[in-house]
Amino acid sequence: MDAMEITTEEFHRKAPQILAAAVAGETVTVTRNGVAVARVVPAGDDAEVLRLRRERDRDRLRELVDWLEEEYGPVTEAELAAARAELAALDAEHKRRRDARKERAGEAT
Repeated sequence: MDAMEITTEEFHRKAPQILAAAVAGETVTVTRNGVAVARVVPAGDDAEVLRLRRERDRDRLRELVDWLEEEYGPVTEAELAAARAELAALDAEHKRRRDARKERAGEAT
């Protein structure tokens, strides 16, 4: 599925074209001051489609983990703990950045 990004000003000027793009299967992200504020998606992108995509992605990850374990052996508890700590640090950094963007967007409006 294709994706495009437009500003809120473009959204107001080009609403018919944006809807036509969604009908054609594109996802359009609307931004204000560089921050995503909305998405126009094809009507088929409902909860069931999103669930199926997550399931597909999870299955692909399982295949990758299986392959990695075949090549390099099973994952140890220490490796799992290190991976979880790294994910927690990444999540914290993403949250900090999201909060900073929201704060900047609030100041700009």
